[in-house]
Amino acid sequence: MRSNLLALLAAAALAGPAAFAQQTPPAGPYHGHKVVRVTVNDHDQLAQALDIAVTAWNCRIGVGPIDLQVTDEQLAALRGLGLEPVVIIPDVQELIDREEAGMAAARAQADAAWFSTFRTLPELHARLDYYQTNYSNIASTFIAGQTLEGRNIKGVRITGPDLPGNPRATRPAIIFNACQHAREWATPMTAMWIADRLIESYGTDQRLTDIVNNLEVIVIPVVNGDGYEFTWTAGNRLWRKNRRDNGNGTFGVDTNRNWGFQWGGEGASTSPGNDTYRGTGPFSEPETQVMRDFITANPRLTAHIDIHSYSQLILSSYGYSAIDSPDRPVLNIVDAAMHDAILAVHGRFYAAGPTYTTIYPASGVASDWTAGDRGLLGCGIEVRDTGSYGFVMPVEEIIPNAEENFEGAMKLAEYAMKPVLIAPIEPAPAYVSTIPTPVAVNVRPVAGTLAGLPLLYVRSGGGPWTSTPVSLTSGFTYAGLLPAAQCGETVEYYFEATTTAGQAVRFPTDGASAPIGLEGLEVRTVFTDDLEQNLGWTTGAPGDAATLGLWSRCDPEPTAAQPADDHTAGGTLAWITDCRAGTGVGAFDVDGGATTLTSPMFSALGPSGFEVSEARLSYWRWYSNNQGSNPNTDAMLVQLSNNDGQSYLGVEVVTENAGQWVHHEMRIDDLMPPTAQMRLRFIAQDLGGGSIVEAGVDDVLVRVFGCTPCDPDVNCDGSVNGFDIEATEQAVNGDYSNFCQVSADLNGDGAENGFDIETEEQRVNGGPC
Repeated sequence: MRSNLLALLAAAALAGPAAFAQQTPPAGPYHGHKVVRVTVNDHDQLAQALDIAVTAWNCRIGVGPIDLQVTDEQLAALRGLGLEPVVIIPDVQELIDREEAGMAAARAQADAAWFSTFRTLPELHARLDYYQTNYSNIASTFIAGQTLEGRNIKGVRITGPDLPGNPRATRPAIIFNACQHAREWATPMTAMWIADRLIESYGTDQRLTDIVNNLEVIVIPVVNGDGYEFTWTAGNRLWRKNRRDNGNGTFGVDTNRNWGFQWGGEGASTSPGNDTYRGTGPFSEPETQVMRDFITANPRLTAHIDIHSYSQLILSSYGYSAIDSPDRPVLNIVDAAMHDAILAVHGRFYAAGPTYTTIYPASGVASDWTAGDRGLLGCGIEVRDTGSYGFVMPVEEIIPNAEENFEGAMKLAEYAMKPVLIAPIEPAPAYVSTIPTPVAVNVRPVAGTLAGLPLLYVRSGGGPWTSTPVSLTSGFTYAGLLPAAQCGETVEYYFEATTTAGQAVRFPTDGASAPIGLEGLEVRTVFTDDLEQNLGWTTGAPGDAATLGLWSRCDPEPTAAQPADDHTAGGTLAWITDCRAGTGVGAFDVDGGATTLTSPMFSALGPSGFEVSEARLSYWRWYSNNQGSNPNTDAMLVQLSNNDGQSYLGVEVVTENAGQWVHHEMRIDDLMPPTAQMRLRFIAQDLGGGSIVEAGVDDVLVRVFGCTPCDPDVNCDGSVNGFDIEATEQAVNGDYSNFCQVSADLNGDGAENGFDIETEEQRVNGGPC
């Protein structure tokens, strides 16, 4: 035993960065094998861990948390590397045996529900035929093509009969496909549940009936039929890829790294023995060719979900890069709606966002191709769970998992029927001023085609509505200008997009009945801190127990959880939970408790004589908690005080993992009365083992919005005449000796310049104040 352990460690020591192979697991059985979660801190340690383990269960291999299948001897070897493995599956074979026993018991019951157990490929295809035979008015099966070994890639189309003005042939369509990865048995059952519920509920559930009458739903439960059938043979339950003979003793291509959009980039392997092997070229595999041709031949498709397991994630484009999809504002709304729909069923949390920043880089994936090449709205979904059983789902989890994912799928189906989706570009303007204010929206055609440029409707002071076309600036983003407004004047607006079919879609939804209203205001900055100098920030508070990752003002060193730079343009410094990178992602993150950062005292009151309508606080923050063996278990608290820190109220609880600096702005008046004794604090905390926590703060800003009482007698001599214009000109140029008002920013645009002189000239000559 000792000699074998030493041999394993010796072999691991020879492994270098090039050895990041996620090897295909050997055939089972897997008696005594465990799945453990470890956090590796650098590439050398990663290579050593992979060399020791049987295989990795993750799709992406990199520094940070990784799930490894190991024997007891290999577990000891991992510990010998100084790693701290956490066992998440104690016995892989026991889990597989339990799965098989559960399936056998379900089949033994004469009245067992079809979804009480996992189904073989012939059983899945027979169920599709059952739908056509018994529900031929709404269901028809088809064969999209064949796999490498000649198995049918079969699916079902679901849509209601022709209706007046709504024939089947003109309806938008959505496609759900599953089981690109053979071992993900939960996914065909999830896809079949979608088909089953829509078919069985037609005519009895009004919401689902409306979907079927207005949309064609296409379900392909198994894309990789060869691999799926192989997982039903003894010892091969955990096979992932298709069954391509690579000619060098290895088998299989990862079909979800073989799609043509941005094929061959990050997150895909060139090694045939690797579980993420991308193939010899884009669409080299019959399975992806069939899916490509089928989707291309269906031009009415508007949306798509590629169903996977496991991790409980909603992953929208893109996976190949951190670059934003051009419809990211719309996708944010769709992602959030799907997340909420899933959460409402059984309380399961599915993190949502772009694949690249939410889980890992992945190029050549289906959801990137359907979005980037075909322009479909959609995502990949990773169904249950987060690691306690992984790919080997207990049969009693099939239906709860399917139920929650069905609701997420139906939310996307509802969006797939809409002609156009409109989302605001953040941050939206909070006020208008005496110069035109830019405003923008993301206008994303889905089931419709734009008839022309969207329109921006505007009215001032309750007057008549006027419309102007907006300009396309990039992708799906359109921009326009709100008119200049006097302080205290209200400007209302909404956007409208019209399709070639005459359908009008508005944002906000009710258009002129419920527009967005902005008040004409002046703005004054009362506190600003880019953190390049310490204006009085302090660290530490009673109850802090963190032993590592304490707040420090510094130039951050990049890790998988920490930024490479501060946020300030041209700046260097920010407050970071220990800027050092160390030997890896977990070397200097927050450990052992909380660490608190408190701002200097600042005022949120306006200058003397300025009539304040509201005060706003904004800052840029960084937060990461999606690394380590226990991710997404901590949060950063942001709190505000208006009594010099005697008491605090919560501004936000930060749990998102954006992988970038995020802007947050809040209206202080909504939380507490603004005072001259404000303090802001950030509490980063590590309250659970195995959690990687990194946080950052930069560019804090406090502004007040309101109006300066209008008095054109700016030199306070009791008369309004040319001397006031002269005094304004002097003040704009820095000489305030003859200027008696709070600011020379007379037009409230935030700057003192020639426009203010022009404003004073208009007032002196009888213009509105």
